[in-house]
Amino acid sequence: MCDLSKQLTDIQKQALFKIAVDLVKADKQIHRDEVTLLDRLQRTCGIGVGDLEFIHYISLQQAVSALRGIDAECKKAVLDVLESVVGVDNDIDNRENLLLVAVRLCLEDSSREWCTIISTSDIDAECLSEQIVYLERSEQSEVTAVLNDKYDYLLLTKALEDVGLHLFYLPNVIAELRRQWSPKDELSSFDFLRRSMEFIVPVGDRERLADLSHTLQSVDTKTFFKVICSRYNIEIDRIPYDGFLMVKIEDNYLLEDDGRLVKSVDFLCIDISHSVKQRVLHFVKLLERTVNLISYQGYYRLLYDYLSSEAKILSSLVIDHRGDFRLVDLNNHLLRFESAPQAKSLYLLLLRYGRAGIRQECFEKALGYLNNAQIASVMASDEFSVERFKQTLLGFKSDWAKLIYNLITIYEQLSTKDSGKGSFLGYISKIIQHRSALKNYVNTGFGEAYHLANAEQYHIKFDKSHKTYYVELSPALVFIENASGEMTPIAQHEQWNRLIV
Repeated sequence: MCDLSKQLTDIQKQALFKIAVDLVKADKQIHRDEVTLLDRLQRTCGIGVGDLEFIHYISLQQAVSALRGIDAECKKAVLDVLESVVGVDNDIDNRENLLLVAVRLCLEDSSREWCTIISTSDIDAECLSEQIVYLERSEQSEVTAVLNDKYDYLLLTKALEDVGLHLFYLPNVIAELRRQWSPKDELSSFDFLRRSMEFIVPVGDRERLADLSHTLQSVDTKTFFKVICSRYNIEIDRIPYDGFLMVKIEDNYLLEDDGRLVKSVDFLCIDISHSVKQRVLHFVKLLERTVNLISYQGYYRLLYDYLSSEAKILSSLVIDHRGDFRLVDLNNHLLRFESAPQAKSLYLLLLRYGRAGIRQECFEKALGYLNNAQIASVMASDEFSVERFKQTLLGFKSDWAKLIYNLITIYEQLSTKDSGKGSFLGYISKIIQHRSALKNYVNTGFGEAYHLANAEQYHIKFDKSHKTYYVELSPALVFIENASGEMTPIAQHEQWNRLIV
């Protein structure tokens, strides 16, 4: 474990403290916990009052340079300290984050060879931290091949924009100026652009301004590199890269030897003359901070409620090859009904009729037909044929006859009773006669599925105003499962389509 108080030199301790103070100042506000942490760091590093004053004389470039030579273990300890400074107020500002990432890139062995910090003063031009510019000293074919490729350019710009940075790539900027400001019928004229420039900037050289087309053709990234160095007061030789990205990290103030306070600006330069996409995306990845906050609204809340012990869910209803009713989205919950075959038959009958349901009058007429003396003799006959009886029912062309026909077809599938005997019709009569009790048995069964959402729509209901029994559950939620486990939507099943409504 690296003991920073013993293994860092006095200059390196001051450099560390300088960066820590810059991180605290980066968001333009100082938290009480940040002051406490700086006090503790000052004591840990043994930085006296005189040494503390010295941090205002050194630039960020000098501070990072002083720490580059420490070993890997101490670098990790230094970065851990700086991470704690950024996180102490539980509010990581983008400016703090950019500064920390810049320092990390310049210190870590995986990136220190292609990243550097430049500190400069006496700048008389605007510098924005939201823009990252590509500049080059000489032609960089590998870089331009990437940036001029439509898809690679979109990938990189989108990645940078996701962390709040807009890429300024001069060739594309000029192309956009031509597209927006040059009339289609006169490509050599930029009257609109020229007039707008006259309004927003000093005119300067009117001859150059008069022929913007020629001027735009003559400017390239190499020329713009010199423009930037001139306006930002950077000596060209201080930047060791031939093709690089540059972004402003922070504004600062330094004390000169004569006690004057001068404004300083710090830039991060990233060499992308090689491995363009890998280096840009590595930079972006470091800027993307993981925030361990849990959203509890909208779809997040629905997910958490479902995962919780109190979760309720709308479930599909599956009828397997044994005739069991199961709720597959509730761990295949088995629905248990009293008088099961009869209760299930009534349920499927009403499900087939849908929201329109079956009127009580229709049930009464069906029951009256089944209870008359003629049918009683049929039921007692040894030559009873359920198929012939069903054909007889269809000949009536009435709702009550269709009800009996449908109920027989359903009960044949769900019960173990022999439909070849006349006594079979007795069970059909009982289903119709005891429909109110069967309704309660069904609703009790569904009610025991405590985690079933909107359980009411699964129930058998009775509309008193229209005197109608109905089930409002959508058939789209009901499936038939065969012995092999294959499930078919009930609306597509052969038995379902044999029912007549």
